[in-house]
Order: sequence, then C-alpha cells, then structure tokens
Amino acid sequence: MEQIEKIKEQFAHFVEIGKSFLATAKDVNYDPMALYAKEPFVMQVGAGIIVFILFVFFLIIKSKMRHASANKALQNLDNGYIESFEEYQKHLQKILKTLKGAKGDFLTSLQSNKENVYNEQLRTLKELPLDEKIEKYQAMASLYAQLAKTTKDEELQEFYAQKAQEILEEKLYNEIKEYMQNFNFTPEDVAVLEKIVAYAHTLEEPQTVLSLVTQKLENEDFGSNLEKYTFVQNLDPQTLGEIYDFCKAKQEKLFEDGETVVSAEVLEYLLENGEQEKVYSYISALTIPTHLQELYYRFFNQKGDQKLDFAFIANPLEITQEYENYLESLLTENWRDAQKLANLLEYENLTNVIGHDRVRNVIERVDTLKKEFDEKQVLQEALEKAQEAHRIALETKTLLELKEKKEKIEKQDTQESEEKSTDV
Repeated sequence: MEQIEKIKEQFAHFVEIGKSFLATAKDVNYDPMALYAKEPFVMQVGAGIIVFILFVFFLIIKSKMRHASANKALQNLDNGYIESFEEYQKHLQKILKTLKGAKGDFLTSLQSNKENVYNEQLRTLKELPLDEKIEKYQAMASLYAQLAKTTKDEELQEFYAQKAQEILEEKLYNEIKEYMQNFNFTPEDVAVLEKIVAYAHTLEEPQTVLSLVTQKLENEDFGSNLEKYTFVQNLDPQTLGEIYDFCKAKQEKLFEDGETVVSAEVLEYLLENGEQEKVYSYISALTIPTHLQELYYRFFNQKGDQKLDFAFIANPLEITQEYENYLESLLTENWRDAQKLANLLEYENLTNVIGHDRVRNVIERVDTLKKEFDEKQVLQEALEKAQEAHRIALETKTLLELKEKKEKIEKQDTQESEEKSTDV
C-alpha cells in the first residue's frame, strides 16, 4: 500500500510537470527555441524519450525485416530456386541471423528440407577444380558449424554439426584422395598441391591429408620422365615444407647407388642446365647394362664432351661399344701434346680398354715429349742468351765507333786552332 501511494505521488508529480510544460509552451506560442530556454530539462528528457522510442522502433523494424528476409531465403531454398554455391551460402547466412529465436512453421520447414538443401549445395561444387573446392568446402563447413551452435533445436543441432564434420572429413577428404590418385605432375597440379598442403596444416592432425600426398609420391619414379623430374624443381620449399623435402630426397636418391633408371631426357636436361657432374657420376656408377647401352647410343661421342665420354669408359659393365677406337683416335690426335696425353692417362678404366702395353707406350711418349720440351727450352735459352750477347756486342761496337769519331773531330779542331794562332 505504501509503495502504491508513492507511485501515485510520483505520477501526480509528473502530471504537474506536464501541465506546467504545456502552459509554458502555450505562452511562447510553441516556439521550440523559446520553450527550450525556459524548460531545458523537460526538453532534454523529452528528446531522449523520443530517441529511445525511435531506436526501439528501428530494432523492431530491423528484426521484422530480418525475419522476412530469412523467410524468403527459406522459401527459395524449399522451392529450389538457387543455382550457385554462393547463393546457398548467402541464403543460409540470412537464416543464421534469425535461427536462434526461430520456432513454429519456420523450424518445421527448415527441418523437413535440410537434407535436400545440403545435397543440392554440394551438387553446385561437382564440376569445380579441386583448388576452388577446397576453399568452398571449408566455407560451407564453417557455416554449418555456426548453424549448429546457433540453433536451439536439438534435431537441427545434431544435423548441422554432423554435416559440418562430414563436409571436411568425408567429402573433401575423398575429393583429395581421388585427385592424388590421378595426379599428373603438371605445373597446374603443383598449384593444387600447394592448396592441399596449406589446407592440411589447418587441421588438428595434418597427416590425415598429407598421408594421401606422400602415398602417391612414394610410389612415383621421379627419374622416369622429364615432366616428373621437373615437377620437383617447380616445388616451393617455403609453401610445401616437408612434402618438398620428401620429394627432393627421393629425387636425389636416383643418383646415389646406380641401381635406378634415370631417363635419357632427364640426363639431357641436367647436361643443359649446369649439372654435368651429376650425369658423369651417374653414368660411371650405373649398374644396369641395358640402360647403360641405351645411354651409350644416345650420348657417347655425340656431345663433344670428353668428360661425358670418359664417364662411359669408366663404367666396367660389358656393353657393345667402341671405346678402344675412340681412345686410339684421341691419342693419335694429341700425339705431340704431352699435357693432353698426360690428362688422358688420368681417366679411370683407360688401362683396361687399351691395354697395359699401349698405356706404357703413351707414358714413354709423354716422357719423350717432356725431354724434347726440356731440350728445346735449353736451346731456346742458349739462343736467347746468344742473341742478347750479340746485341750487347753491337751496341758496344757502335759506342766505340762514336767515341773514335768524336776524338778524331776534337783532334782536328785542335790542330786547326793551333794553325790559326801561328799565322797570327
């Protein structure tokens, strides 16, 4: 009763304030500026009430518009009017904004058509390349996870949560698995591989996806053709990390033990790109006769590269070859060049090809040429000294002749001077 009395008193007080405000307004002929000057507090309170009312009205209108937009979006989803992935995302975003307080027919309609909407949205991704699919699958899964967290309906919670997980762990996983099974090692595939690896590192367990990549790469022979070999060359170590390291190590292993076939086109590529030593080492250590024979026909004495030719000669495998004729030709061409002959003797397996006797002859020839060279050096030095002595002798003779001529002239001048004195 006491509180009721207080409320009545406060109400009566506000009524009196209102009457006073209206009387003042009438006195100033309802001029707002004059009214504000006389009743500033009442005017401020009134303005605040109006703003509050407008704000509440705005929120009501906005909520009504949001619900209307969500209803329209749901209607479009139910009627199958949507064709693109982006449109599905846009309409589900509209539903998300009102889902928390949704009830009645709206929820019933959403429940009844949820599976169809899900399948139809997935259908829009069917023909897209995998790098685009990865991005869109992630966006779709994120939106479904938000729907699951927002709705209060248990049926929808379970559905959206389960689909958010299914999108990534089944749908996208199987897409990546199929793609890697048909991986073609083109530059375009490199770009997609980078997207796959980047996606894998967004997961709590990256190896669930990375294992699909390594399984494919593990079974590939990076030396079988140039496309697969240069595939590794095009990988970005910063982007691919452990996948790059895996591929690089597997590629380098091709050249380690000589038990792997590296195609001729790959070796040609290496020769043309500054990796000749890798080719020389591979050919000299190759343990597969049939492949060495193939490479022999392709490269031996064909490239003008003596080190490449001697890499074949250094390999002890028995194949059809003409190493002896090749070496004899080289020895004949360089028979008067001790340094080149000495260099030839340093190559591995030379003795086995041309025999000990021929090697001994070459060594003797080198010694003979060196002696001849030394003798020529001595003769040349003696000749140079003789020429120098001759030059000095000539210079001395010339100086003496000049001196004698000078003395003769001086003597003649003295005599003439004396004769002139006598005459005087």
